[in-house]
This record gives sequence, structure tokens and C-alpha cells, in this order.
Amino acid sequence: MTEAREAIAAAGPLQRRQRSEAEQVAMLRRVAQRVAQSSDPLCRDYLGTGCSFRVGLARSEDVNAFATDGNMVGVTSGMLEVVRSDAELAAVVAHEYGHHLARHIQRAGTRTQVGSLAGAVIGAYLGGDALAQTGAQLGGGAARLVYSQEEEREADYLAAFMVRRAGYDLHEAGQIWIRLAQAAGGGDQPSLLRTHPTGPQRLAAWERTVDEIEAAGSNPLPRRG
Repeated sequence: MTEAREAIAAAGPLQRRQRSEAEQVAMLRRVAQRVAQSSDPLCRDYLGTGCSFRVGLARSEDVNAFATDGNMVGVTSGMLEVVRSDAELAAVVAHEYGHHLARHIQRAGTRTQVGSLAGAVIGAYLGGDALAQTGAQLGGGAARLVYSQEEEREADYLAAFMVRRAGYDLHEAGQIWIRLAQAAGGGDQPSLLRTHPTGPQRLAAWERTVDEIEAAGSNPLPRRG
């Protein structure tokens, strides 16, 4: 935990990266596709079917990502300004996939916060097809599901395995937790952090999972139960 706190403290203030909407869509599409395709064995194990997630980019300066029913995942343009690499975005997307794999959506259905995204979702990745309009399904005004910290930790845990299967560097991917902790420390707390473990807790847990994965060999699988 001490090392995690030091890493966050050393990172300094958060720097946003300006990307055009076209660049954000392209980045989200390639990462969502890569993580979903490589995670298919995990989807079949946990859900009994292949990965068929729909991932939308929402026009909002809020640094946020969310999962909702219908195998949907939303990532805001604000988040796309915070991530520095595909690997970091993979951790964000895989975390939301993890909520689906662990069936947190059904459990969280009675725990909602009234909230909305400033702007419409412009599209979604649909199992290999081009982006398709899904604003009516993921747009502003929808209630946001609230997960327990234990569920958030489980989603992070599953995410690390998905990121590894997709071939991204786990240590690079874990830098996103530093980035989000920077945002929180600067007073601009991302909404997705309000029900999550603290930045140092999250980064330290991620690194422990990385150690577990690296010790497991070529085909690591998450622990169940």
C-alpha cells in the first residue's frame, strides 16, 4: 500500500489529452474489440456464451465508465481524455466487462443513483460490426447502478485477467488507477470512484493480481468463489 501511495503522490497533477471524437471512437473500438475477442473463453465460463458486449462512447466531460443491462458498457469522452494508452483503456473496459461476467448488473438493479450523462451516446461496438447508434439505450437520464466495494474489487480482479489475455502490458494498464486517483486528488473526483476502493487500495490490489497472474504461467485463470 505504501508503494501505491508513493506512486500516486509522485505522479503530480492530472494531464488530460485532447483527442478528436473520431480518434476517441477509433481507440475505443479497437480496444473493446480486442479485449472482448480474447476474453471469449472467460465469457463462456462465466456466462455460458461468448462475449457479445456493446460499448458506447458518451459525450461527457465526466471521467466515467459504466456497465448496464443488455450487455452494454459506456465510456465517456472525459475518460478518453484521461487514458494515455490502449492498455490503460483496456483496464477500464475490462473492468466494466467484469461487472457483466460476475453478474453484478442483476444484483445492483435495486441499488441505483439518479444521474445522467451530459450528452448522448454516439455509438457502440457490436460484436465485430461497425459502430451503431445506441443513444436511446445508453443516453442521459438513465439511473446509474451502484456496486459494493467488494463487487468493484471483483471487477478489477477479473479485468486484470482479461487485459492479460488481450496481450496488453499489465503494469502499463494499471497506470489508469494512478490517473484516476490524480483526478480525485485534484478535487475533480470521477463519479466512478465514489463507490470504489481508494486509489492506493485499488493500485495495490491490481499489482497483487498482476503478481498472481505472472506466477500462474501461460494460461492464468481467475479464482472462483
